[in-house]
Amino acid sequence: MDLGAVTLTIAVLAVLAWLAYLVNAGRVRARRREEAALNQSFFMEDAELETSRLNGVLVSALVASAVLAIIIPVYFLDESSRQAAAVEHFDEIAVERGHEWYVEFQCGDCHGPDGGGGGATYVEARSGLTTTWAAPALNDVLYIYSEDEVRYWLVYGRQGSPMPAWGAEGGGPLNTQQLDELIAYLDSIQLPQSEVLAQAESRVGREVTRLATADASLQTAISAQVEELAALRAAPDQYEAVADLPERLAEVLSSPGTCTSESAALIDRPCDDEGRDTDRDGLSDAAEPVLNDLVAEMLAAAPASDATLALEPITFDPSTPYSTVQGTRQIRDLASAETVVIEFETIERDLRLTVSNLERLVETAEAGRAFLEEALVERRYEIDFDRIAAEAFDGNVADAQRAAALYNAYCARCHTAGYSAGLPYTQDAGSGALGPSLRDGRSVVQFPNEADHLGFIVNGSQNGVGYGVNGIGRGWMPGFGAVLGQEDLMLIVKFERAL
Repeated sequence: MDLGAVTLTIAVLAVLAWLAYLVNAGRVRARRREEAALNQSFFMEDAELETSRLNGVLVSALVASAVLAIIIPVYFLDESSRQAAAVEHFDEIAVERGHEWYVEFQCGDCHGPDGGGGGATYVEARSGLTTTWAAPALNDVLYIYSEDEVRYWLVYGRQGSPMPAWGAEGGGPLNTQQLDELIAYLDSIQLPQSEVLAQAESRVGREVTRLATADASLQTAISAQVEELAALRAAPDQYEAVADLPERLAEVLSSPGTCTSESAALIDRPCDDEGRDTDRDGLSDAAEPVLNDLVAEMLAAAPASDATLALEPITFDPSTPYSTVQGTRQIRDLASAETVVIEFETIERDLRLTVSNLERLVETAEAGRAFLEEALVERRYEIDFDRIAAEAFDGNVADAQRAAALYNAYCARCHTAGYSAGLPYTQDAGSGALGPSLRDGRSVVQFPNEADHLGFIVNGSQNGVGYGVNGIGRGWMPGFGAVLGQEDLMLIVKFERAL
């Protein structure tokens, strides 16, 4: 509690105590004399009324007035800091609640738990392949967008990307207050500007490496697709080998002599004749060696998966109730048997579904492999540094390479089709996506004056405000003046004008 509030509270309590004293004193004096009917008794004499009694009341009023005369200015002088503290307190609550929404709605799954960026699983439309879409960092977003612009993307999401609409107006689950709180949290995690500026070098380095190793990365993707095709074609034989294993497992757990009431309960069947269970682990002595054989048979026949990974450490020994050890943790055999039941069913179901949809899956995988092979031949992600250097950087190839890396790191997400989906899906630099195409000299057409082009990249667009030649802003173009130095910004301008 602040000083003014404390002082006011003390004053109020003092006044109340004084009034209570006066009332009580009057009652005591009245009880001390013989009571008489009001119409048969005289009131106080003027001498008494106008001396001690009146003086007491006047002194009380004077003291109260003096106290208030001191308290009110003190309270007034402290009011501004009290209001500031209240605002700070409400801001802290908003940040805490915003973090709750960030966690509850799993924003960190794509953008990183600390907002440092990450990826989201995404099916690329042209190829039908599943890829990881590069989700941007959020810990510098308020350096390039205003809060209203960030709110727009939160409300409506980004079409053609994994980013869904989160605001109620866009069909999402968050109301206006929740969005305010989420933005307050984002504001609280913004990095110092010095760190944001320093990130340029690491981002440039990643993009230089990305382009230098592009062919090898794409060849790796093709090899993975070939392996997927081989796995699909092997699925029918694998399914034939494992199809009866869940039922054979169920029979061991529920048949007379090999069952117990606990093991049969794992598969919702009765046990009519329980077998001997020496170690009292819920599995019969006769069942445990058979379970080992069934697990080994499943691992030998099934394709590698999370399910087979869960089965690998499991073993059964009728002499101990804790046969499986994972690290320092001992697992009861009955719990291991339950895991076996679940994973057997999972493997059988997945293979069955694969086989039933095999033709369509193989067709899609073949198309994906063809897409990747064509991408490797076309190499649309490549940039002709020699041409760019000759046209825009006086033949300086190093400047051209840095300019291209800066463009990819900060601009390609919106202005190069497929960039965020990964190398195999990246089209010609500046081909256009969320933002317009920059190819064939369109930047020069939009900004005949190079200085205007630079200013637009520095400040970004504002909704309804014109830019360049007949351009009308929507607030979608971020401003990079707070996250990049002047020289790097100029490199981007020259690179875009040379596309």
